[in-house]
Amino acid sequence: MSYENFLNFIDNTLILHDCSKIKKFHLSYDYHNKEDPQFTDKIRFATSKYVEDLYLSSNMQVRRLPEFLFNNSSLIKLRTESCNFRHNIGNVNWGNLKSLSISHCAYHLSDQALEHILSGSPLLELLELTNCYGFRKFVIASKSLKRLVIHQLQMVRVSVFEISCAKLEDLSLKGIVMRIPELFVQAIENVVSGSLLLESFELIFCDKIIEQLVIASKSLKRLVFKDIFGVFDIEISCPKLENLKFLGRLNVRTAKLTNLPSLLCAIIDFDHGAELKTRKSLIKEILQQLHHVKELGIGSWFIENLSAIKVQGLLSSMLNIKCLTLNPPDLNKHHSGIACLLRNSPGLEKLVVDMTFYDQIAYLQHSHDLRKLNDSRKKFWHSNTTVFDCLISNLKTIKIIDFPNQDDNRKLVMELVQFLLNNARVLEKMIVVLNDHRTYFPWNVSQELLSFPRYSPYAIIELLYS
Repeated sequence: MSYENFLNFIDNTLILHDCSKIKKFHLSYDYHNKEDPQFTDKIRFATSKYVEDLYLSSNMQVRRLPEFLFNNSSLIKLRTESCNFRHNIGNVNWGNLKSLSISHCAYHLSDQALEHILSGSPLLELLELTNCYGFRKFVIASKSLKRLVIHQLQMVRVSVFEISCAKLEDLSLKGIVMRIPELFVQAIENVVSGSLLLESFELIFCDKIIEQLVIASKSLKRLVFKDIFGVFDIEISCPKLENLKFLGRLNVRTAKLTNLPSLLCAIIDFDHGAELKTRKSLIKEILQQLHHVKELGIGSWFIENLSAIKVQGLLSSMLNIKCLTLNPPDLNKHHSGIACLLRNSPGLEKLVVDMTFYDQIAYLQHSHDLRKLNDSRKKFWHSNTTVFDCLISNLKTIKIIDFPNQDDNRKLVMELVQFLLNNARVLEKMIVVLNDHRTYFPWNVSQELLSFPRYSPYAIIELLYS
């Protein structure tokens, strides 16, 4: 069927539609460089049927939205892709709109249009802006907005950046490029400290955060930092914070984590390019300030550097964690970092070793080293004479995720598993999640696991598939 015939078919179908109301209407074009002369008529049809959920996508051809769409009281949810908001849309009357998503609107969403949209949507709770740029003044002011998601915004010409939303609960900023980084940092600090109901904040893949970033909030419960470029000091003071994540690439110079009495879970899985002395200071600083958390996730960079530095005397006090999740980069080289964490976690009840991607990465990067293992390196856990306090009285559950199928990697994991089974005195369950479904692999793994002696008479081994 040709494109024109297909459009005629759709138009004739709509004519036959005799319902008085449409709940959802989806209008999307998959044909490149093709126009639909009835584009506006289709939108008029949907609005005449009091549509509540409207999705408009012009497949990379920026289309100007008809003026009548902006005066509609039935819309509750509106999503647009490649649609033009830049022209003077005048007053907006979206009295019942609660959710608005605008994407791929480069240079077609003006400052004035955004202001009219926000002022004309008194019940708006969710606003998502993706790949929208060309602003000179970026101001989000709403008395009703609860969730704000801003992804991929290039603000090289922006001279004003403000977010003022009294009811804001969730804020996500991703891929923000600013010509004036100080302006962006100031806006972040203002919105976090000034939003009294804000509970979740994500700052992901943002450019040129420099000098210092202060996150102070009396309401924040969840905080995520990932891939933030530029060397900076960070200070966090959030008495209600429960979940904290440092992920990706972070050039954090110092981390001052104060007034976090409610923090339950922290994930430290980021990469840092500083010299060894700076890394050691940062690792010590973070671990000491997170000693009270109950759940701690440690990524590859952290474990690698724990193994590289002199770990004795690193911590002035023991960690109080109950659940520890590790993502080791190389069990052949970084076992001392794992041992350090176990040694300093006497109350540990659950240990999770996540080997996701380990098989492929370790095999590609260290295949020659792995094939030339010497006995002293390979037998680290076998030769370890220290039985950690957590193994004596608390560790009850061990979980190995994505158990590797490469022979050399599997041997290294088995060495750690054997050590744990031999020494965990109150162990109740070891869960092994396999990433290889071939029949012989789980059979071989199960036979080897069952051959290891277990200190705890109550310990069972459970094999699962990923």
